[in-house]
Amino acid sequence: MKNRENVRVYGDLESETFLAPKGSTLPTTLTDPITPFESLGWLSEDGIDFEVTTDSAKFKGWQGGATLRVKVTSTEKTIKFQCLEETPGVTELYFDHGAPVVTGSGATAVAKVDLPEGIGTVERSAVFKFVDGDVVKFLCCELIQITERGTISHKNDDMTVYEFTAEIVGEAYILTNAPAYTEDA
Repeated sequence: MKNRENVRVYGDLESETFLAPKGSTLPTTLTDPITPFESLGWLSEDGIDFEVTTDSAKFKGWQGGATLRVKVTSTEKTIKFQCLEETPGVTELYFDHGAPVVTGSGATAVAKVDLPEGIGTVERSAVFKFVDGDVVKFLCCELIQITERGTISHKNDDMTVYEFTAEIVGEAYILTNAPAYTEDA
């Protein structure tokens, strides 16, 4: 039966993305993750795209070339997000740099960020928090690996955006308080 209460429009003000070093303990409740997880701050209005793709092989019989079986041969789970805040946590994902080195103090403080010649595999544990009114959903990922990065624009008529595509590797699960899941369980 159709139920409008199950239609979701995520992106309320409390929606957020949290990252932590690879191997960090993921939440088991809908309480915001604590240290070592850190928020990435504001995300673009495009939201977060989560995609599952599969490849499959079709096995056919000789008689008429009828398909007898279909087997999924690979699965990929990717997530895309665009960060609006330029912080060490965000630029570290993009450039794979180390910690900034600060010289001076107060008004004369300057941070230097050394950009590596080659970017390695950037890995994190992740929690993506989706909020729609009273409904909260966490996508908890044991490991994400940044695979693609968008172009960074520096224009006076556009926001600077750090765009990422990440592959979800290993264990991932969803936590939710949505009544469609909690009341029918």
